[in-house]
Amino acid sequence: MYKKYIFPINIFIVFEKLNTNIWSSKLLKPNHFFFLVNKNWFYSLNIFFKNELFFSNSILFENSAIDSLKFSKINNDLEFFFKKNRIILYYSYYFYSLKLKLNVIMLYNFYKKNRVASVDKLYKNASWVERETSEMFGINYYNKKDIRKLLLDYSKIEHPMLKDFPVEGFSEVFYDFFEDQVVFSNSDSIEL
Repeated sequence: MYKKYIFPINIFIVFEKLNTNIWSSKLLKPNHFFFLVNKNWFYSLNIFFKNELFFSNSILFENSAIDSLKFSKINNDLEFFFKKNRIILYYSYYFYSLKLKLNVIMLYNFYKKNRVASVDKLYKNASWVERETSEMFGINYYNKKDIRKLLLDYSKIEHPMLKDFPVEGFSEVFYDFFEDQVVFSNSDSIEL
């Protein structure tokens, strides 16, 4: 089974200074923690992960986001919380020396187009996952080496993983054999 490791005391002192909320997962897996962190402290936290003795042997294995546009309809108590911050951005780390998984969660204000610090200088695989998150959810990163798109067309500015993105898309693209060219046409939907 899993061996329960505990945090060194200096880690708790650092997280206490950041005013973070810490949750642990006892039902799913032991040694799995969630941190809600202000995005201004995010890059400093990653530098701490790379330089701290117990955290230095680590990997970033996931980065994604959640669109909380419809969360206020599910629970009215959360309406004020998610009205201002539409995107929930999270990074998942695994630390080999502690055998511990950390999820760092940040709130991103989609309407103000705030920017988040990129960690691709610290973690090499962050370049790919941050490009994907930027393209699919519209999150802006600064100090990023590579800002090319991965899957979508460069000429379009659209984010298909957002909940207000139309299912059909804005336009239809097809190859016309008679005109021997690619044709863009506006999509027309007919509701019955």
